[in-house]
Amino acid sequence: MARFGPELRAHLGRMLSSGEDAEDVLQQVWIAAYRRPPDDGPGSNVRAWLYRVATNAALDALSRDRRRRRHLERMGPELAMAETSPPDAHLERVDESVRSRVRELWAGLPCKQREAVWRRWVEGEDYPSIARELETSIESARTNVYHGLTRLRSEFSDIWKEEFGS
Repeated sequence: MARFGPELRAHLGRMLSSGEDAEDVLQQVWIAAYRRPPDDGPGSNVRAWLYRVATNAALDALSRDRRRRRHLERMGPELAMAETSPPDAHLERVDESVRSRVRELWAGLPCKQREAVWRRWVEGEDYPSIARELETSIESARTNVYHGLTRLRSEFSDIWKEEFGS
């Protein structure tokens, strides 16, 4: 990490839109290196391997970001705007009790459902990636997303009706 970290951070910074994104992706690179270290036998090039892992992780992040933006644009201009301003700016109109109830609803999801929904709808990951991260089958990843979304939709619609009457 000390040897290659600064140059990988600079490489990722050139590829991604922000330093924070570069830091996040760099952490993913270190996790990947820890989970599946490169072959360090004669003739191997660890630096090139790390650059390949970093580049692929950055491309994946860019792809997820594009998918998330397209998804938000399809849902409406107000959600697409949320990408350019802090999330709390859009919540100022919503009473604190509603925000609190939504946080409780989210926290009340079982851990695997919460993680699967987040990875699918916020990070834009595909089911095989979710399954790998959750160390489960692809079908189980789909099931966790489905049940998590079903529960969120049901309970959130109740909150919406109470607060806004529609």
